[in-house]
Amino acid sequence: MIVVSNPVDVVTYAALKILGLPPSRVLGSGTVLDSSRLRSLIAQHCGVAVQSVHAYIVGEHGDSEIPLWSSATVGAVPVLGWNDPRLPALTAAGRNEMLRQVVDSGYQILRGKGYTNYAIALATARIIEAVLYDEHQVLPVSSLLTGYAGLGDVCLSVPSVVGRAGLLRVLPVPLSAEERDGLHRSARAVRTVLGRLGLVQVIETNPGSHLARTP
Repeated sequence: MIVVSNPVDVVTYAALKILGLPPSRVLGSGTVLDSSRLRSLIAQHCGVAVQSVHAYIVGEHGDSEIPLWSSATVGAVPVLGWNDPRLPALTAAGRNEMLRQVVDSGYQILRGKGYTNYAIALATARIIEAVLYDEHQVLPVSSLLTGYAGLGDVCLSVPSVVGRAGLLRVLPVPLSAEERDGLHRSARAVRTVLGRLGLVQVIETNPGSHLARTP
């Protein structure tokens, strides 16, 4: 089952609990589109084809999503080490602006025509192709995390291998301390909504805990 409806991480979690399917068979469109938009912006800035850019947005598909700058590359060059004298440097301010554009793009489209359809349709088709043709494609789909970066019982997007059997595995991408903290903040944002809907009961005895119980 591929979930596209927003809020996609919450709906993916609900579908998983209601349908009782194995976690590997329930995927959300997650941050596939967000990651594509980020790669496009990086490609434009660096003057290269988008196919030469490898970068991911992870976490919630929404305001708390985070880019994995520490593992992003242009060709074999780390984005954080980009230093081409013929092109502008990719500064921290520039990276923050790219993230702002990625997060705001959906809102801009909604304000312009009242709905979004084409871009998310392309992203969803990409996921379907990976399943249909058993491509073992790495895509940041939303799925149930169990122990990833210390997180559990929440659906978030992380780079994952997708094929005919659904989610084949998640990739243990190295995270900086800032990225790890951001992923945990994103998990809390999603879990807050799940708690309001009665889908999880957040453990209050340990404020530092990011685990939850399913009623």
